[in-house]
Amino acid sequence: MRSRGWIAAIAAAVFALDRILKILVATHMQVGESIPVLPPILWITYITNSGAAFSLLRHATWLFIAIAVLILLGLGWYVARASELTRRFGVGAGLLAGGTAGNLWDRVVNGRVIDYIHFRYWAIFNVADVAIVVGIILIVWDFWLKDREHGEISRRRHG
Repeated sequence: MRSRGWIAAIAAAVFALDRILKILVATHMQVGESIPVLPPILWITYITNSGAAFSLLRHATWLFIAIAVLILLGLGWYVARASELTRRFGVGAGLLAGGTAGNLWDRVVNGRVIDYIHFRYWAIFNVADVAIVVGIILIVWDFWLKDREHGEISRRRHG
């Protein structure tokens, strides 16, 4: 898979979906407002968050901006330099880049991230957060499988 445009397309689609949903929430709801979707499990609850997951490190906006920029630069560098990328890694990279860009946009423009997906008895998050987590899982899984495969090949050659 030499062409890498599809990875950028995934990132752009995630970013666009995230922006659209955040704009809809911000223009149709008041901060703190909650709309039941599948009671008693799922609500749309509009909050803003200056921290990371579970509101960790609140008010560390510049730290999160720097981390997001480093993630995007690192992903871009790796994708551009890698001789081969699996579909799993590419999807993970696209999801991670799109989600990171979505939350980065919020932090740069508003100083806070808009969250709205609310499973009761758990955190409130957004599409970008879901994309970031799934992207990281796919990338780690890809590296784990490659490492495992490399170990098996090495054992066959030397064992």
